[in-house]
Amino acid sequence: MFLAYASVKWWKVFSAEQCSGINRFVAIFAVPLLSFEFISRIDPFNLNYLFVAADAVSKVIVLVVVLSWAKLSPKGSLDWSITAFSLTTLPNTLVMGIPLLKSMYGDNQEDLMIQVVVLQSVIWYTLLLFLFEFRAARNALMVIKLSDQSTSTKAEEEQY
Repeated sequence: MFLAYASVKWWKVFSAEQCSGINRFVAIFAVPLLSFEFISRIDPFNLNYLFVAADAVSKVIVLVVVLSWAKLSPKGSLDWSITAFSLTTLPNTLVMGIPLLKSMYGDNQEDLMIQVVVLQSVIWYTLLLFLFEFRAARNALMVIKLSDQSTSTKAEEEQY
């Protein structure tokens, strides 16, 4: 990670256009194919339910804490809640976690990470998409409300 950062920011090995191309390749081809490769090996009837439940409970607790912070704190917002939830609960298990876990603990532990990746893909990314859509809809409503207020103020000014 440090070498990648240094090669772009300090050494100028890659241009912004090249970085964009690499990111696009990873997002469109590499991650979906890697996800498919790992997900195709999971046995849904042989899950470690205790591990899955612990992962789900920890994510729900973080979600409740972050959303409570957004609602109760004057500095809290839905945007920061989404970001905080993503950073704290959705680690890079697919690209880095699975190979590292496999090399450190063997093939048995790889199955646990694959279970987490599958549940992240099915449940938690769907929840994030819902939160993003909710945020976009709320922002669109605020824009409409502000434009209605500005047109009503203009109409009032024209009357005077």
